[in-house]
Formats: sequence, C-alpha cells, structure tokens
Amino acid sequence: MRGRLLLNGNQSSPAELLRLAKPWMAGARRHALRGRDDGQPPRVLVISAAWGAGEVNDGPLQQAIVTAGVSSADRVTSLQAWGHRAAWLRRRPDVAQLAEELDRYEDQARDLYVEKTRYLAERIRRSARGLRGQDSDFRLGRLPAVVQDELLPESMMGAVGLYARALTRELGHDLADLVAHDRRMLAALAEADERLLRSTGLRFDPEWRARRAQLESLILQADALVLPGGDPAALLNTLRFFDLGPALQETLRLGATALCVSAGTLVLCERMIIYDDYATDPAQREFRLYDRGLGLLGGLQVLPHCDDRIHTEDPDNLAYLARRFATHHCVGLNEDSLLLVDFSEASATSVGERDGVYVFGPDGRKWRYDRGERLAI
Repeated sequence: MRGRLLLNGNQSSPAELLRLAKPWMAGARRHALRGRDDGQPPRVLVISAAWGAGEVNDGPLQQAIVTAGVSSADRVTSLQAWGHRAAWLRRRPDVAQLAEELDRYEDQARDLYVEKTRYLAERIRRSARGLRGQDSDFRLGRLPAVVQDELLPESMMGAVGLYARALTRELGHDLADLVAHDRRMLAALAEADERLLRSTGLRFDPEWRARRAQLESLILQADALVLPGGDPAALLNTLRFFDLGPALQETLRLGATALCVSAGTLVLCERMIIYDDYATDPAQREFRLYDRGLGLLGGLQVLPHCDDRIHTEDPDNLAYLARRFATHHCVGLNEDSLLLVDFSEASATSVGERDGVYVFGPDGRKWRYDRGERLAI
C-alpha cells in the first residue's frame, strides 16, 4: 500500500486544517507515482456523510480546499453518499424498515454491553482506590500483565496483605473480563452488519449496483480524500450500506492521500471508540467502544478530542485505556494535532505545528511527539 493518512483530532476551522495539510494534499498525485505526471492539480473527493442531511452544504469545505491552494474548483467534488442512501431507502420502504429494525437492535445491544462495561470499569476504579489505601504509591500501570502471587504464603500474611492480594487478583480478572466483553459486543454487532445486504438481495439489485459503481468510481479516481468530522454513525452506516470500504482501501493502495478529522478518523480504525457526550450523569461521560470500523488503519487506536475528553494527567486513566485496548497503540489527537501515517514506509509521524501527538502506555505514562518526530511503535 502506497497511500497516506493525515489524521486530526477536532480542528474546527477548515481553512486552518487545509493550510496545515496542504504540503501533503497538494502533492497527492497517484498518476505522478505511476510516472505519468500530467501537470494537473490533484482530484479531491469530499466524503461528508458524517454531516447527515447537511452533506449537501459542504460547498464551503470544497471552496476552502480551493482557497488553500490544494486543488482547483474543477478538480474538487463531493461524494454525497448519505443523500444517495436516504433517497434509495425512500424508494424501497421494505429495505428502510429492516434498516430501522437493525439500527434499533444495534442500539439495544450497545446499551446492554455498555451497562456491564460501566460496572466493570467502576469495579476497576474501586479496586485501584482500595489498593492505593494500602499503598499510596500504587498505580494501575504497575499491575503486571499476569498477576502472580507473592513469595510470602497465605499462612504468613496478615489481614491487610490478604486483602491487597484479593484486590490485585480482582483487578487482573476485571481487566481481562472487560477485554473479553468488548469482543463479545463486537461479535454481536457483526451479526447485524451483513444482515441488510443478505436479507434484501441488495447486492443483486441493478439500481443499487449502479449507484455503488458510481460512488466507487469517484473514490477510485480520487488522488485525495477529505473526511470531515460529524456523526460517526452516519458516516459508518452510509459507507457500509454501499459497501465502499474495499474501494477506499484500493484507492489508498494505489497511493491516494486521505485527510480525516474526528469521525472521519474513527471510521478508518479497526475499532471505533467514541465519547458519550449525552449521558445524563456526567460521571458516565467517558470513552466507550462503539463498533467495528472499516479497518483501514491498523495498529493505532485513535482517540480524538484528546485534551477535551481524556483525563490525560491521570496515570490510572491512561493505563486503563491502554490495557483495555492493548492490541493497538492508544493515540490521542487534539485540535492542532496532525498525524501523518505513510503506508509505504509503515511509519506514523507527528506533523502538527502547534500541538503534538500523544501515545498512552499500559504503565500509565504519556508520550508527546512533536512536529517531525516519528512515533515509536
């Protein structure tokens, strides 16, 4: 794969974002990589399905791309996939009804699993507080990957030692249960992923296939993609409905560059971790596993809105995140963070001007990578 990703946490100014991204976006020329540089600006495709019905208003974003000098107006277009999905469902009420039923099922499944996740997370915090009461220097990051008994046998331990060992054991078990719980939730959601396509014969519907071919062609012709932030569910559902993941992977394989912000970044990950902004209890507003992403970005678990939503000064919180999602490196991005992932070099480099990229370790430590520094992953 020769493509590149430019990942941002939550930049609210398209003009500023495109100014920062211009050095890589303006050079996003797949035909040049193939040795056929025709001197034309890159073909830029905006995928704003995360805006839902508002994607029809992405004209200012397209204009910002031109104003920043990334490309010319005749080389910038919008996919408008959310609108095509909505129009298609209006014409097929039977498919729309099943889609609504599956959406309700997935929401109910998430609520079921999130309830237990909160229970396990609270147990972990409570056990950590208990151990800190015995040892003021205790940190979750000090917990070994495999909890083993101490040299001192139980018969020689006092009440305090026995209690501390019980808490340590429970911490290890609860973390393992949380990881297994996440896997079960994703498996439950995966059962519904293909149901719509399988149960309705969409893949064999001539109109659906023609629309998918049109959207796929736009993606494959693009030298650069822009996926702004918004509602990650709207973006994910739209891309899944037309099965556009393979086209996105292919255009990256051919050398395209994708600029992704917030929801646009989350959807490319193998797992989507979102922040529960709408929980009525402020104590329950935290990151939670939402769904499987498209899996176009491996090895990194990206957490946008880093400083706004993660208690980065709490080592226990960082250790909790890193251990729960230990199969990937947890990476935090802010408004002024910019991470360049270059698939041809298998590298990830911080390229933001005013903020860095943050990596959280299972020991609770936080590393900041500033402009030009390659992540040690």
